[in-house]
Amino acid sequence: MKKGWRIVLLAVGLALFAWFIQRTGWTDIRDTFAKLGPWMFVALIPYAVVFTIDCVGWRFTFGPTALKGVPFRVVWSIRLIGEAINNVIPSMYVGGEAVKVGLLKRRGVPVVTAASAAVRSKTAQSVAQSTFIAMGAAVAAVALPTEHTEIKWAFAAIALLAFTCMALLFRIQRHGLCTTLISWVRRLGFRLRSLEPKEEKIRQLDDEIYVFYNRDKKYFRWCTLTYLAGWMFDTVEIMVVAHLLGAHVTWADAFAIEAFISVARGFNTVVPGALGVQEFSVVGLFTLFGYGHELGAQYAVVRRGRDVVFAALGWALLYAGEATWKSLRTESQAEDAT
Repeated sequence: MKKGWRIVLLAVGLALFAWFIQRTGWTDIRDTFAKLGPWMFVALIPYAVVFTIDCVGWRFTFGPTALKGVPFRVVWSIRLIGEAINNVIPSMYVGGEAVKVGLLKRRGVPVVTAASAAVRSKTAQSVAQSTFIAMGAAVAAVALPTEHTEIKWAFAAIALLAFTCMALLFRIQRHGLCTTLISWVRRLGFRLRSLEPKEEKIRQLDDEIYVFYNRDKKYFRWCTLTYLAGWMFDTVEIMVVAHLLGAHVTWADAFAIEAFISVARGFNTVVPGALGVQEFSVVGLFTLFGYGHELGAQYAVVRRGRDVVFAALGWALLYAGEATWKSLRTESQAEDAT
C-alpha cells in the first residue's frame, strides 16, 4: 500500500478514535473502569486464554520438530512480543513477524523455517477467520430481529463470500502461495523488480510451505482448528465484560459481534491497534443487536484497555530480554541483504 493511502487511513482512524473519546467523555470512561474495580483483572482472563490457544496453533505451523527444544513459555513470549509490535507499529504485519523470526533464530530455529511458518500461520489464520466470519454472519442472519430483513440478507451474502475466500486460499496454496500472488500482481502490469534478486528465496519459502501442507497435513489441520477455537473463545470476553458491567449478552449475539469486530481489527496493519475503527465497529454492532450505545462504548473502552495491557507486556518482555527493537531491525535488514 502506498505511503499516501496509509497516512490517509491513519488520519481517518485517529479521527474516529478522537470522535469516540469526545462522544463517550472522559468521565464515562473513568466510570467504566471504576465500575469494574478489581474485577478488571478478571476481564483480562478470556483474552489470555485466547492468546494461549493461538500460541498452540502457531506452534503447530512449525511441524513436529522445528520447535522441539523451545519451551512453550518462550514461544508464548515471542508471539506476544511480535503481536505487540504489530499493534503499535502499522507495518502491514511485517515488523512483528520479522521480530518473531529474529527471536526464534536466537533460539536455533533456521530463518527459512521461521519465515515459512509465519506465512503458514497467516494462511491458517485467514482460513480460520474466514470460517469464523462466515459462521458469525450465519448466526447474525438468524439472530437479528425480523425487521432487519435487508441486513439479514447482507449477512447471508457475507457468509457466502467468506466461505468462497476460504476455498480460494486452499486452491492458491497448492500452487505456491507467494509465487502465485507475485504472478497475479505482475499480470496487472507491475514488474516488482525489487523482488527479482530474492526470487530464489521466495521459491524456497514456497517449497517449505508446500511440503508442510502436503507432508504435514495433520499439523495444518490442527493449526487451523486451533486458531478457529481461539476466535470462537474470544466471544467469552464480551459476555464476561457485559456481566461485570451489570448487563447480559447472549452467546449467539456475542459470537456474531466478535466475528465482525475481527474484521475491524484487520485495520491494525495500517492504523496502530485499529484505533477508532475498532471502537466505531464495537459501538455500531452493539447498537445493531439491540444492546445500545452505552454498553457498546463501555465494552469498547474495556477492550482498548486490554489491548494496552497486553501490548505493554509485549514491549516490556522485548526490552527485558537481550534483544531490542533496533537490534532486531538491523538483523532483519542484514538478513534481507544476503
